[in-house]
Amino acid sequence: MSARLGLVAPYGGLAELAHEVCRELGLQATVAVGDLAEGVRVARDLVARGIEVIVSRGGTATAIGRELDVPVVEIAVSAFDLVRALGAARTYGSRIGVVGFRNVIYGCKSLEEILGVRIQEIEIKTEEEAPAAISAAREAGIQVIVGDAVSVRLSKELGLHAILVTSGKEAIGLALREAEELAEVRRKERARAEQFKVILDFTYEGIIATDPEGRISLVNPAAEKILGVAEGHLVGRPAGEVLPGLALQQVQSTGKPRLGELHRAGSSLVVQNVVPVIADGEIVGAVATFQDASHLQAVEAKVRQELYLKGHVAQFTFADMVTGSPAMQRVIAQAREFAAVEGTILITGETGTGKEMLAQSIHNASRRRNGPFVAVNCAAVPESLLESELFGYEEGAFTGARKGGKKGYFELAHRGTLFLDEIGELPLNLQARLLRVLQQRAVMRVGGDRVIPVDVRIIAATHRDLEKAVREGSFRQDLYYRLNVLRLSLPPLRQRGEDIPHLVGRLVDKICRRTGRLPPRMGPEILRVFQHYPWPGNVRELENVLERLVVLRSGLEVTPEDLEDLLDARGVVEQVDTEGLKLEVRGTLNDMEKAIICAVLEETGYNRQATCRRLGISPATLWRRMKAWGIAK
Repeated sequence: MSARLGLVAPYGGLAELAHEVCRELGLQATVAVGDLAEGVRVARDLVARGIEVIVSRGGTATAIGRELDVPVVEIAVSAFDLVRALGAARTYGSRIGVVGFRNVIYGCKSLEEILGVRIQEIEIKTEEEAPAAISAAREAGIQVIVGDAVSVRLSKELGLHAILVTSGKEAIGLALREAEELAEVRRKERARAEQFKVILDFTYEGIIATDPEGRISLVNPAAEKILGVAEGHLVGRPAGEVLPGLALQQVQSTGKPRLGELHRAGSSLVVQNVVPVIADGEIVGAVATFQDASHLQAVEAKVRQELYLKGHVAQFTFADMVTGSPAMQRVIAQAREFAAVEGTILITGETGTGKEMLAQSIHNASRRRNGPFVAVNCAAVPESLLESELFGYEEGAFTGARKGGKKGYFELAHRGTLFLDEIGELPLNLQARLLRVLQQRAVMRVGGDRVIPVDVRIIAATHRDLEKAVREGSFRQDLYYRLNVLRLSLPPLRQRGEDIPHLVGRLVDKICRRTGRLPPRMGPEILRVFQHYPWPGNVRELENVLERLVVLRSGLEVTPEDLEDLLDARGVVEQVDTEGLKLEVRGTLNDMEKAIICAVLEETGYNRQATCRRLGISPATLWRRMKAWGIAK
């Protein structure tokens, strides 16, 4: 984009010369004629038409610069131009008066000796002074006047000889080049200023600056909105007087920045950063940037939502919980009620009963469903790391601490749910910290000194008897009561025999989809075995057994013999045909199994084949049992 230049020539000859220069140098400029006051009027008209820089000469250039808010580049009157004009004036007399503004005539007197004439510098400051100054010069014996167009015209009117100081092409070209560069610099400055204005106007941060006297010099729209005060009530007033909550005055006095501080400014709670403005080693002001604490919380919530989308998500819902058991249905009904409120939930139940699945279902049915679900197994994390994992740590808190620190599980679960599995394994020292967090709803990172508010719903789970642990002193009584607000007790699988056929179907389908294998065929007798087996590992153990069957018997019929190595012998013993055998057994399940097998062996005269048929077991199983128990006969 070419610069918009205007050239105001004090006399016609200069205008003609300017046109020639523009053609020769390939420059674009609007050229007009006007001297002094007329030149100012012409320049004002050019600026109204979009001209960015004015080029002029002598007194006209000075007048335009004084009257208009526009950059003015002066066509310099060179020493050669003056010598040429004085040389021409010498033919009319030896006493010469040089009339003009100081920037034109300064230094002319030094040419007296060279030219052999007497020179009088006649300085004027305004166009109106010119007639009187020239008239006084004539009275003082001046024979000829050298000056600009106005001076020449006035001198001739008073009967004096007059010579016009003209400018050459070189001076005009240099002025036009300088004006072009100045226009480009101004255009860039305007772009930067507009960019700065957009930043100030549309940033979410409030920005306030002070001048060297500590008075407010800048207030952006965000600052007005956050503080609830109009710019006009702040600008020009001492910062310490109108905004004592912001540390502008203190920072400007001490030169020390104050970062990340929480202050109340007016009716708003803001987080502020205040830094001094230092130029050439001297404090010349201060700048405060601040945000409404509520906005920061909203941004933090968005960041935490992104973390949630990266993996902290609950996958299960109540629809995934298959059950035909009245006991389990009662638990699910209670859980649905608990999901609608915000109280802490304690889930108890044996290992593998689905405590985390229930916790995820509660989360997905609660108002926190769009927040993160963060699960941590208190028994799986080493005690030395558990504190920093739960509560986070600051940079430098310990050897190997991550640069910038790390958020703990509580911070990651903000606006969501934190599932503390195996809470009964939590060390006593951490139980105290956990209790404090539950009471204050805030955490302090390891190695930190800031309290960080957290909005977290706690769901804890354990397979331990916490009441017994409280009596034994391994679990804090106050923490137990804090956790035991809403309690759910999951029944073990052995008490939910009616659920096993449904669970088997659902789990086999899930495993086959994952492994790409065909489902094994299981008849009613296999399901009866499953229903009578005590399942000490509950649903988790059932899933493991089914996965092994899918791998080993893909697409094939499952027989009781296939279960011998998969299930503990306790399950098989309960399925033997003991018809006609009157036997009272006591002790452990292993003792019972031994007693039954020994009794049948006695009854069959230690006929192994008959014993196997009677018990429904394979010869290999019978041989292993006899060898294990030392039955040699």
